Amino acid sequence: MTPSALASIDIGSTYTKGALFALEAGAFRLLSRAETPTTADNLAVGFGRVREKLGPGGRGPEDFPVYLSSSARGGLKIAALGLTADLTLSIARMAAYSAGGKIVRTYSYELAADEIAGLEALQPDIILFTGGTDGGNSAVVLRNAELLGRSSTAAFILYAGNAKVRDRVLALLDGKAAAATDNVMPEVGTIQIEPAREVIRKIFLKRIVDGKGLSTVVRETGRDPWPTPLAVFELVRRIGASQPGWSDFGLVDMGGATTDFYSHTEAFTGGDSVLLRGLHEPLLKRTVEGDLGLRVSAAALWESERAYLTSRLAAAGRSIEDFDAYIHRVSAQPESRPEGGAERAYDEMMAAACVRAAALRHAGTLSRVYTPQGGFHVQRGKDLRRITRLIGTGGYLSRTENAAILLEACAPGQADADSQPLLPVSPAAYADEGYLFPLLANLAGDYPDAAARTAVGGLRVLKG
Repeated sequence: MTPSALASIDIGSTYTKGALFALEAGAFRLLSRAETPTTADNLAVGFGRVREKLGPGGRGPEDFPVYLSSSARGGLKIAALGLTADLTLSIARMAAYSAGGKIVRTYSYELAADEIAGLEALQPDIILFTGGTDGGNSAVVLRNAELLGRSSTAAFILYAGNAKVRDRVLALLDGKAAAATDNVMPEVGTIQIEPAREVIRKIFLKRIVDGKGLSTVVRETGRDPWPTPLAVFELVRRIGASQPGWSDFGLVDMGGATTDFYSHTEAFTGGDSVLLRGLHEPLLKRTVEGDLGLRVSAAALWESERAYLTSRLAAAGRSIEDFDAYIHRVSAQPESRPEGGAERAYDEMMAAACVRAAALRHAGTLSRVYTPQGGFHVQRGKDLRRITRLIGTGGYLSRTENAAILLEACAPGQADADSQPLLPVSPAAYADEGYLFPLLANLAGDYPDAAARTAVGGLRVLKG
């Protein structure tokens, strides 16, 4: 029997937000909405405040089911180790990103002494250890297992490499928090990331539920939280699979700390004169950029996108010194809001920089190669040119009225006659009205079609 109402609550790093929905005629109707600053020391306090605000009688799971997600720890920090950058390491990235994790460092081939030291200092939550097809290279894999086993890292080590040496790898990791799952690339050209994704999700649950009061929330609701990016990933998958006209679209989720880019479109369409170099990327792909954000990562954004932002400031006649001062203020006070026209203009420039950089890093490239037999093109990465619709979500992009900010995803990088980024060309732009995507995403597991239909139906078309 379908309940009369369902609650969905997302515990973010800055705000805890929730909504109460009724399921009617195959879609969700919003009944109430609430948010409060996340209570970082005890996540259950903010969660309880939001649930209280959602409606009378909403004091326990017996009143209505409560679905939840969390990114309050900023997402799992994952270090990926693979044999080669073009193959197993690329697949390890796919597994980590699609599971809702954040790649903080990548390593390939045999680990050097300085890389081991860097890994120990980095303190990731997980080391995703891959390498070799089943029955393929084992020498480098075993050497890396030996080095990790002797290291002082406290990270959970998930081995998803050459299955023929799995037992020997685990023996070398004896004494570490470690587990093994199926090889992410059992044979060349075969990608198998689902088993690794599921283990990463379970590690997320254990690590986040054990701290900061979330175990109380789990006991009260009777449900485990989803990693917010993983929930959104599954909602994007469902929209692309079930909603007419949405087979080729992108989603930009921009926050104070990171910018996530999701694309649902065929990665490679080929052609007589186009060759694919590296992996054939998946239909659904997520990347996350930890240096692209409007508040917590503002200083990192200013450093990585300085050329772009400087040009925008010059075109607007704005002072670099004033902008620099604003960057320092919002970095120190992530909860701050812009005051006055100049600061609103600065936020707009920063948002455009985040969107542009995230799209460029997510997209593949098409390069012209010349040989004695003539010229041809080589594609690396994913082709986004078939994308016809682009959605902006997150606090800022959900509120914007300006399509130009979101359409920076179509802006090319530096001009190069022989190489071009494979960016969207001229998609329609939409805003996630009411910032409902993460809340609907929590419901997509049990009500996939209703969540997808509601998410698309609630979009606002952006003009300009």
